[in-house]
Amino acid sequence: MKKIYTIISLIFIISCSSSSFTFSDVSIKGGKLPEYNRSSQDAAVGAFAPIPTGTNLYGENITVTTRVGLEEKKATVIVFLAHWCSHCQREVPMIKKWLDKNGSPNAINLFSVATHIDKNKPNYPPNDWLIREDWNVPVIFDDENNSIAEHFGLPAFPYWVFLNSDGTINMRHSGSLSEEAFGQVMTAGLDESKN
Repeated sequence: MKKIYTIISLIFIISCSSSSFTFSDVSIKGGKLPEYNRSSQDAAVGAFAPIPTGTNLYGENITVTTRVGLEEKKATVIVFLAHWCSHCQREVPMIKKWLDKNGSPNAINLFSVATHIDKNKPNYPPNDWLIREDWNVPVIFDDENNSIAEHFGLPAFPYWVFLNSDGTINMRHSGSLSEEAFGQVMTAGLDESKN
């Protein structure tokens, strides 16, 4: 009987330890964008995007930026995800499927932001969810105050922000993207001539 209790205790400890999440500090350079409103012209288009730095899936520092090296800059796509959002739970496998099939595009950086993290909501913790999904898109975890989401004017999930290579906002979109629409952005790049 003691052996059964030991096994049950071990299973409990392992399951609890894999279900932990610790918020990290986030720093953000630049100002806040206005909240995105799909029913009006986006006032953020042409404005410089904030540049957040925080922690990734592996506890390493990450900065969401258009900069690739010392010199090169690329157009950048950022998708904001919440672990409890059913739309996000469908968006992640769609993105992964497209990337697995087509590879990462050379002309565009792709980042994700895990935000609005809540231990009382389904699919917690977000790091376990993204590992289960074999998520290979660079991710930054937001802080307890959802500072990154606030700075980018997030209204709902999923939320997309498209940046020109100079770091200005090309456009923002709230809601799911189809695989076709996502593929068009990834293969065609962003039209910087709009700005």
